[in-house]
Amino acid sequence: MSKFQRMFRVVTYSLSVVLFTFLLSNSAAAQDGEKLFKANCSSCHKLNKKLIGPALSGVQERWEDQEALYAWIKNSQDYLKKNPGDSYAQELFLEYNKSVMTAQAVSDAEIGAILDYIANPPADKAPPAQLAVNENAAPAEDNSTYWLFGIVIILVIVARILSGVRSSLATVKLLSEGKEILKPKSFIEGLKHWTINNKRYTVLIVVLILASFSVKGWYALKSIGVYQGYAPEQPIKFSHKIHAGVNAIECAYCHHSAYKGKNAGIPSVNVCMNCHEGISEGKVDGTVEIAKIYEAAGWDAEDQSYTGVEKPIKWIRIHNLPDFAYFNHSQHVVVGKQKCETCHGEVSEYGYPMKQYSELTMGWCINCHRETTVAMEGNEYYTKIHNELLERYKDEKIDAFTVEHIGGLECGKCHY
Repeated sequence: MSKFQRMFRVVTYSLSVVLFTFLLSNSAAAQDGEKLFKANCSSCHKLNKKLIGPALSGVQERWEDQEALYAWIKNSQDYLKKNPGDSYAQELFLEYNKSVMTAQAVSDAEIGAILDYIANPPADKAPPAQLAVNENAAPAEDNSTYWLFGIVIILVIVARILSGVRSSLATVKLLSEGKEILKPKSFIEGLKHWTINNKRYTVLIVVLILASFSVKGWYALKSIGVYQGYAPEQPIKFSHKIHAGVNAIECAYCHHSAYKGKNAGIPSVNVCMNCHEGISEGKVDGTVEIAKIYEAAGWDAEDQSYTGVEKPIKWIRIHNLPDFAYFNHSQHVVVGKQKCETCHGEVSEYGYPMKQYSELTMGWCINCHRETTVAMEGNEYYTKIHNELLERYKDEKIDAFTVEHIGGLECGKCHY
């Protein structure tokens, strides 16, 4: 190998290493730029839409002096004081109601990475297909009744065919014996004849039919006023699975009154806006459902301001006890230390629509009071009661008490 060839290989190898390092650094810088943007900018800015601050797409073109842009990002208030003649910066400050932009502890290299990300954002990621399917998929249709009906029809046809074969064989036998062939009876006459000659079987069939209808009637009457599984269509497709499950938002954030009073309450639209001023697009339905929240709150997403024109959301109530039944959420959640899932099921797994998980009947409540152990240890509310119960049941050696032991089955506790 000549000296020239060796030199050519060395130069080629060196250029390859440099090129690979350059591409790798660019990729890392883009990735770091996205992370830096989300960590420092995304709470107030979007790329192509106003939020608390202006949209950042094209920000480098709007600033003539890039050094000024870097200084503005690091400390906008300091920049305004030092550059009162910068008309663009002053107008920008006034346009957003003199909102102070938080000083950013970022280096020039980090600002460059953020600006590169803003100028060349990655393609939007598609929403998880599986989640969309789970949220909107219709429940599987139950065809068991049709199958049963079809089987009964087939059995009736088979029975009629066998009856005809039997009748034909009987006719052939009579003809072979030279006997008179009797005129075939109608179905009603045949049924009457069979009933008279088979009284025991007739009585047994009648009793079974009456018993079956009685049981069905009993369960039909028993289910009156029981709405377990009730899942009405709501004006907004709110998914507990996305909020309480995927995003792990505590129940108390929206239903805070459950910890302070009788009713859990429906959160006001202002609670929704705490998050959705900055989140205008959902994972499943895009902007459609969140736009309904904006309409209710009177929020102009383009101008990022309230119009003052509000529209109430007409939610349909799901859980509703009779007027003569008293239930207090705080008594169960705060004092009794019961989890929301006890009555409402695994809400974090529910998509849309929300449903009633429990029966919420008197029998269901009584069974719960009989089986649920009261959390008395370390609970100051029950200190005196606990000591009294220990003394009362010391002969029975009971140390774990259920709601029944503290009067949970007394009529006056729930009915007044």
